[in-house]
Amino acid sequence: MPVDSPMTTLEFREIARMEEARQARGLAAVADEARPLAGGTMGRGVPGTWFNGAVGLGLNGAVSRAEIDELVEFYTSKGIEPRVEVCPFADESLIRGLADLGFVVRLFEMTFYRALDRQETVRPPQHTPHGIEIAALDAGDDGAVREYATVCVTGFAPPGETIRPEFIDAVAKTARHPRVTGVVARYEGRIVAAGGMEASGESAGLFGLSVLPEFRRRGIQQAMIAWRLNEASRRGSRIACIAGKPGEGTERNVRRMGFMLAYTKVHMVKPGEGLVPVVG
Repeated sequence: MPVDSPMTTLEFREIARMEEARQARGLAAVADEARPLAGGTMGRGVPGTWFNGAVGLGLNGAVSRAEIDELVEFYTSKGIEPRVEVCPFADESLIRGLADLGFVVRLFEMTFYRALDRQETVRPPQHTPHGIEIAALDAGDDGAVREYATVCVTGFAPPGETIRPEFIDAVAKTARHPRVTGVVARYEGRIVAAGGMEASGESAGLFGLSVLPEFRRRGIQQAMIAWRLNEASRRGSRIACIAGKPGEGTERNVRRMGFMLAYTKVHMVKPGEGLVPVVG
């Protein structure tokens, strides 16, 4: 499937099935607690961390009221705001059921895709900056994993905000999972950019890329994307997906790297007094 080929609705649906299934498997593997639900996974962890959410629901059929009730109880019993990432190809019963129980839209998330070809080497639009070295993270090096996780979290935190240790722990736990490859850009031995990837069968997911503020606008992010795309292709993945919020820098960078929009998800939540939402 060439990068610039026209896509049919059926093909977009297949991309969504592969990517949402990959995310559901990943959440089940790294969340502190996880439970299968309605064809997907709901995960739970320290309040505020990204583990707290459900993904992949309703892609294989209708979702019952009992299943949505189970989801609400799973989170509210621990003081966590229920959150569901709703794929546009999910059964309509999921949307209706969430609306009936007072779920509202929190944010939109765009999923971009790019076809991969083992015969092609992906190159960024500009040369990797002098002195920057990109390589896979050694997941067995606790110090490097901690530095990697800190860079990932720092890049997404508002300026001046104190970074909670549990957020760093969550990223470090993900980086150590056997299916995940952490990728780092170093300058003079220091990690200045970090991001993850998971090549799971035909679909690869790129996620969590962050560049320290003083090293931005130098082409490092695009160089990191190219490195991960080439690695995913080498491992046999047919497509790669990456997500971002509308209008953010991720969208601009991935479009320059040949990605196109596949679908947009809606994050729906059920706010309540004393319930902790996911941060970010």
